[in-house]
Amino acid sequence: MIAYDKLKAHRFEPVVQSYTARDCWLYALGLNIGADPMDPAALRHAASDSPEPVVTMPMMLGRPGPWMQDPEVGIDYRRIVVGEVGLRLHARLPPAATLRADHSILRITDKGAGRGALVTLLRRLTDTGSGRLLAEYEQVTFCRGDGGFAVDGRHDPAPPPSSWTVPDCPADTVLDLATLPQQALIFRLSGDYNPLHSEPEVARKAGFERPILHGLATMGMVGHALDRLSRDSGGPGLASLRARLTGPVIPGEVLRLAVWHEPGSARFRTVDGSGREVVGLGQAEFQNVD
Repeated sequence: MIAYDKLKAHRFEPVVQSYTARDCWLYALGLNIGADPMDPAALRHAASDSPEPVVTMPMMLGRPGPWMQDPEVGIDYRRIVVGEVGLRLHARLPPAATLRADHSILRITDKGAGRGALVTLLRRLTDTGSGRLLAEYEQVTFCRGDGGFAVDGRHDPAPPPSSWTVPDCPADTVLDLATLPQQALIFRLSGDYNPLHSEPEVARKAGFERPILHGLATMGMVGHALDRLSRDSGGPGLASLRARLTGPVIPGEVLRLAVWHEPGSARFRTVDGSGREVVGLGQAEFQNVD
C-alpha cells in the first residue's frame, strides 16, 4: 500500500544524461518514423548525421529510473501505466547534448479502494552547458493496484476535471498512424524497460492478452504527427501538448488521429482500428520554439 508521507517526501537526485545522434535515431525508429525510408522529412529524424530530435523526445530523457520499485513507497510496480502526460517545450533539442533532469512529486491522489491511485511527477530538463531550461514534462502514473491507501484522508485532491469535449463537427484533419508488431521492443531501447511491454506472462498477469505498446510511444507518435502537420502547412510547430491515455494499444494496430484546429492550438483524440479511444482530452499549442 502507498505510504503517503514517505512518497510525498521522496527526494530525487538530479539525473545527468548525455544523448547522441544514435539516441535520436533510436527514439525516432521506436515511433515507427522511417516506415517510408524515402521520406526526407522522416530521415531528418531517423538517419541524418546531425538529426533533428523528434519534438516529444524530452519525454524519454532524464528518466529517474525504476524508483517506484522501492518497497518503502508502497507502489505495486507491476500494475502501473502512464495515465496522462503534459509536455511544454522552451527550446528545441540540439542533435546531441548533456542534460540535467530535476524531479518533484506534485500530487498523490487516492481514487478509492479498487479504483487505483494517481502519482503526478514533474521533470525539468536543463542544458548543462548553457543552463537553459529546455522542457518541462509532467506525467500522471495510474497505479492500478494502489487505491484505498488514504484511510486517514491524507492524499492530494485531483485537479479539476477537464472541460474538454469532442467537438460536434467532423475533424479538420484525420491521420492514420501505423504501429509495428515489434514496436514495443524497439521503443523500450530508449529507456523504458517495464516488462509489461516485452514479457507475455507479465502482460497476462496484468490483465492484457499480450504486451502492450508503451503509452509514451503512442504519445510520441501523436505529438510528432501534430508537429509535422503544423510545420508542413507552414506553421511554427508544436510547443506544448497535454492528453490522457485512455486505452491500451496492441503493437501492430493502426491508430487514427483526429484533429480540430483552432487559432494557435488544436484539440485531438486518437482511436484504434475498432474505434476505441486510446488518447483523449488532447490539447496542443503551436508557436515558434527557438
